[in-house]
Amino acid sequence: MRIVFVCHANICRSPMAEVIFKSLVNDVEVISAGLFTSPGEKASTNAVEICKYNNLDLTYHRSKRFHDLDIKEDDLILTLTTDIRDNIKDSFPDLEVYTIKEYAGENKYLDIKDPVGGNLELYETCFCEIKYYLEIIAGSLD
Repeated sequence: MRIVFVCHANICRSPMAEVIFKSLVNDVEVISAGLFTSPGEKASTNAVEICKYNNLDLTYHRSKRFHDLDIKEDDLILTLTTDIRDNIKDSFPDLEVYTIKEYAGENKYLDIKDPVGGNLELYETCFCEIKYYLEIIAGSLD
């Protein structure tokens, strides 16, 4: 099984989701990508700092474009917002695509707000929200 986390630029939320989820599971391939990114961008400074504060490393992260990935039918695609989910579903109707919150069992307020340009407190809030839902998902994989 492979899980692909997707946000807009692959420099804040999806990289944080990737490193958080890797810390929670074994035997699952985990990657992240952006729908509207330039390949090779570093993670945002605040995302790197918040991950470091939480003993996770984003130092070497470089952004990837979702459409450049070799997506397989058995990949699970987890997005950070409904617009990204819907965009991917429109292009790949046969893929399993959900928002993180939706896959964790939420049925309203399915977006995780983008902290880009915000302060460390906003990034910490985003990090904690992502981690909360990913812990639920990781528990369901056991």
